[in-house]
Amino acid sequence: MADIFISYSKSDHPLALKLSAFLESEGWSVWWDKSLGAADHYRDEIIKQLAQARAVITIWTERSVHSDWVRAEAGRAKAEGKLIPVKTPELAYADIPIPFGEMHTENISSLDLIRAAIVAQLAKPLVPQSSLRQITGMFKHQVLIWIGIGGTVITVFASASVILDLADWAKDVVRNWDEWTQMLWGWIFSLVQVKVPKVLAPIISFTVFTAMLVAGVNLSVRSGKAAVKSENAVSLARKACIFTGGLILYLGTVLLLVMGIAALEEEVGPLEWAWGVSWWVPIGFQIVYLGYFVKERSWVWIASVLFLFMGGCLVLAPLWQQAGTSSPTELALVFGFAWMVLFQICWMAAILFSPLKQLTRRLIFVVLGVLTLVVLSEISKVNFHQYLRPTTISDTKRLAHFNALLNRCRFNLSRFPVCVSTNQNYIALSDPSYISLYLIPS
Repeated sequence: MADIFISYSKSDHPLALKLSAFLESEGWSVWWDKSLGAADHYRDEIIKQLAQARAVITIWTERSVHSDWVRAEAGRAKAEGKLIPVKTPELAYADIPIPFGEMHTENISSLDLIRAAIVAQLAKPLVPQSSLRQITGMFKHQVLIWIGIGGTVITVFASASVILDLADWAKDVVRNWDEWTQMLWGWIFSLVQVKVPKVLAPIISFTVFTAMLVAGVNLSVRSGKAAVKSENAVSLARKACIFTGGLILYLGTVLLLVMGIAALEEEVGPLEWAWGVSWWVPIGFQIVYLGYFVKERSWVWIASVLFLFMGGCLVLAPLWQQAGTSSPTELALVFGFAWMVLFQICWMAAILFSPLKQLTRRLIFVVLGVLTLVVLSEISKVNFHQYLRPTTISDTKRLAHFNALLNRCRFNLSRFPVCVSTNQNYIALSDPSYISLYLIPS
């Protein structure tokens, strides 16, 4: 079954050929009769392909408006709600047959608008879904999104905890999360006889939960009724080519950089500053490369800043904490691989293969979730109980209060020995001939 069916007149073969080549380059399958002169022999096949196609493009020209066959195909496509009419610039709306002239018709040269109309048509469900099915389908995608957000939040928070003084409950959460994830990834990779260092568990968890978030966002957008591709969007095939080319170019750049620094060290000695600078090379490469190929540059920059925040928590914070306890070789192999390979691939893939606006909003939720956990941890360390206790009168104040009472009553303290009880809220005066009990307010 083809995605698009092209209806045209025999004399407009060059126009149909050019349009078909453009649509196929965008990744869609196209069916059109390349030997229209023998159409009578393929009448059944044409009717079959017309019925199965999800979108039908009719090319209106000065010749096709007089073709009964083109009119019949356009009529059936219009009745099924999948007609996308286009016309040549010299053809006026009044020349298009009724009722097709009442439809909005793009010029055949407006390829971006035609592409947007096709995306909107293909986004429609093949069979009308019930309300319950639509709700459950959307809920399914949202569950995937929020699992990805929640897992990413806890993973980033746990990685950043090495440089934070957390409350006891937060330490328990981080410890349990680290134990569970290390046990899970250790078991999964043991199935393929691969031993993964424990320090890589956070970056693996981040990659998996980010992939769930990206998949949920894409599925949610595609299933929505308003899923219309913008003029700046690119096809999946082109995105794959951009990602593959960027990955090869990036890894080649990093490899040449590492080899160059190593060669210089053999001649001039250690170059710690050069290794420090190399950590920032991936950031510049990603921003420049993605900004060049993705036209929504402002969203690329915002999403990149959010990814850098998460990357700092995932890799740089543990690196800073372990800089004095681990060997330089171990740090270079583990954290260098995590920062320069795994995290950068995840960053590039997420931006290229996701609708940027929707992805950026979810990444903002992740950052806000991490900051919320940090704030809650700091608040819980404050001892508010001391401000909630009722005020009490100390024993010294009680004695001073009682002495003032005695002076006012003109008692002689030498005649009345004072017996102070510290366990109750009173002071007793005793005398061989007189006993008096004074209650002291607390």
